[in-house]
Amino acid sequence: MEAVLLYSEIIPTILAIAGMYFILTGGLDENRVQLGVGIGLFVLAIIVPFITLSILI
Repeated sequence: MEAVLLYSEIIPTILAIAGMYFILTGGLDENRVQLGVGIGLFVLAIIVPFITLSILI
């Protein structure tokens, strides 16, 4: 049961925070690569819980 908490709450939160960091710093520095990485991480943070929970449950 701890794996469900890890994959549904903790990892997506870390990915979302990292994504927001990259989005903000990439947008302020006008660095397109960093902005793209941030958007990718944020979208990954949204999708990961659905994928992992459908596999684990």
